Amino acid sequence: MPLADLKSRYSKKELRRGPKREKWGIVEEIYGPGHEPHTNYFYGFLGMIYDGCNRLEELKEKMGDIFISSTNQLVVEPQDIEEYFQSAKMRKLIIVNKIGKIELTAKGREMVELCYAINLHTSYWMRIFFSERTVMIGTALFLVILSLLKIITGLQLGSQGMLNEGFENLTDLIKILVIVIVSFKLNKDKLASVIIISLMLFTGISLIWSGVNALINLSEIAPTIQAYIIGFVSIVLNSGLMVLKSMVGRNSGNLSLLSDSKDSQINAYISCGVLIGLTFAIFKYYFVDAVIGIIIAFIIFKEGIEILRELATKEEDFDITEIRVFADNIYDNRLTGYLLANIRRGFTNRSILIDKFQQGLALGRLYYEGFADFFYENLSEGVAEKHLNKLIEGGFIEELDTDLLLTNKGLKSFYKAKAKEFDARARDIYEGFNLRRGPIYCLIILLTLILLTLFANEINNWLANL
Repeated sequence: MPLADLKSRYSKKELRRGPKREKWGIVEEIYGPGHEPHTNYFYGFLGMIYDGCNRLEELKEKMGDIFISSTNQLVVEPQDIEEYFQSAKMRKLIIVNKIGKIELTAKGREMVELCYAINLHTSYWMRIFFSERTVMIGTALFLVILSLLKIITGLQLGSQGMLNEGFENLTDLIKILVIVIVSFKLNKDKLASVIIISLMLFTGISLIWSGVNALINLSEIAPTIQAYIIGFVSIVLNSGLMVLKSMVGRNSGNLSLLSDSKDSQINAYISCGVLIGLTFAIFKYYFVDAVIGIIIAFIIFKEGIEILRELATKEEDFDITEIRVFADNIYDNRLTGYLLANIRRGFTNRSILIDKFQQGLALGRLYYEGFADFFYENLSEGVAEKHLNKLIEGGFIEELDTDLLLTNKGLKSFYKAKAKEFDARARDIYEGFNLRRGPIYCLIILLTLILLTLFANEINNWLANL
């Protein structure tokens, strides 16, 4: 039975719950705690053997095309297949029978089926997480939490500015209503986007007005640890929403979410500006806060005008991919590496290159579910063709007759991506069974914030005496 046919065996409840924890031992034995099958191509190698690809040369040929967006590895090289083969033999996941065919052991089959179930389970929840509804709920909760933090802190410190900022954040809930009603309910996505960008430009005008007024009537700013904590929390939450909105907007083709991701990006810039202004205020340079606000206002105008100019084009000429957002870095960097690496290893014909991507993406989706395209279901040969044209326009690739060649700029980009790949692979080998560092960093940050809150009065007194 092909591996993909196992999907029909799982109920919705089983997909939600995922494999039982006691079954994860075999996966953790190979990947280590905290590591999952979608981070490299080793599981894909075993999956192809599971589906009847039993010759090393056949595996090298098929796996050379495979594409997934959740790894730093650009492409699968023949030597990688040999490495996977030796690794699988050492772990007793495969055997070579008397006629030279590669077969999975019982342990190997169990691992492949378990990895596939993990990918199905994780993809199930990731599709919910990367949904328009999740983004709307997350944004509303964030605005309420941040508003309450600012209002409570403003009341405690007697800061009218902090209170005003808290109530202003509450008004941002209007944007959520705009997206839900105008975009989702009335199906007027472009109109919702225009309203959001217009509100963003209004924020820019307000920043210029308050910045110029602050420069003319310079007043003392009293930095507090509470203001720093709120600023930091605002940066983290706005940055997270920026990534989530841009990914979901790009995945679903929702223009209003793409526009709102720009607004979250601007809010993160504003919070950064506030923290910079507070830091300079410690040393009595109060004008810096106003100057940074004016600079950010011009950035807002630049971003807003560029999007409005694109929105003003005729419906038949409008191209949503021209609205650039943070999520594009994920797709573009991965796709760039894949295209450059394939040209580097000799696939220089445009049609062959795009065809290889199409086949590789289909293979990736077969074994890795949503991690093949990072839940971007519209990722296709058309997107790859557009990206290839941009690489040619950007001077990374040169087209000579029917051949594609890497320029010096393209070679530099390829080697940088390759260095990043080798660094990630070396780090995985070095870490072995260690947990990923992300949770540890988050714990350190959380403990730091708790300590800062506990000693807030002492720190505020120290800041006041500087």
